[in-house]
Amino acid sequence: MIEIVKQIILSALVLCLTGCGSDASDSPAAGGATGEAGAQGAGEPSACSAAREQLLGAVDSVSTGDVSVVTKEAGVTTLYVGATAGGAAAAAMNPWIFVSIEHSSRAEVSDVSATSSSAWDLALKRPLLYTNSGDGGPGHGGAVLIDKDFADVTAEDATDAEFVTEKFFDADCNPIVDVTGAAATSFSNWYDYDAEAHTLSPHAGTWLVHGATGKLFKLRIDSYYGTPEGGTGMAGGAYLIDVAPL
Repeated sequence: MIEIVKQIILSALVLCLTGCGSDASDSPAAGGATGEAGAQGAGEPSACSAAREQLLGAVDSVSTGDVSVVTKEAGVTTLYVGATAGGAAAAAMNPWIFVSIEHSSRAEVSDVSATSSSAWDLALKRPLLYTNSGDGGPGHGGAVLIDKDFADVTAEDATDAEFVTEKFFDADCNPIVDVTGAAATSFSNWYDYDAEAHTLSPHAGTWLVHGATGKLFKLRIDSYYGTPEGGTGMAGGAYLIDVAPL
């Protein structure tokens, strides 16, 4: 009962915040919406292309957001990913940023070309993330959150883990959404929302992530308000992410 009440309150707050649209008071629903052709399974065109276009957007240009290495030590890479998409109000007009985890770089693909590309592992825009898998792309990706500290996670933790691949639509092409009305993805529960401060903070635990080629990584989101130097800024969608191969 408490969780249901919490979700109802969160949904009401999101509707209010979306109308306000400021960066400092970031809304969990401020992700994206408007046009693109989808991919489902092994790179085959989705029967839900129009629905995908409406749900995720289809900006046919490569994001100019920065993906850079903040630190790299003891096998762990800390990445800065600039997925601010021009701010909450401009998100729909800006593309997703596609990241190659393996190469610690931005993949030079657009919302449109990403649907047939295995050059990327994660797509990010504002508070939304998804993997290169299922309805997300032609890759062999997927993700799952486990209740374990990042430093203690090993490849053995993936043995019995139930990885989630992206499924954005039902059989009738109706969108599958989270409590905020945004696309439900494998990463939908990555954050906790502070209704008083209107900020997002990473949920406890570590993500196991398969890249587009199936390679396994462990991943931790450190901040949603980072800077390229590894500090704390004001803009939402500026991620600091720890990644290590398993």
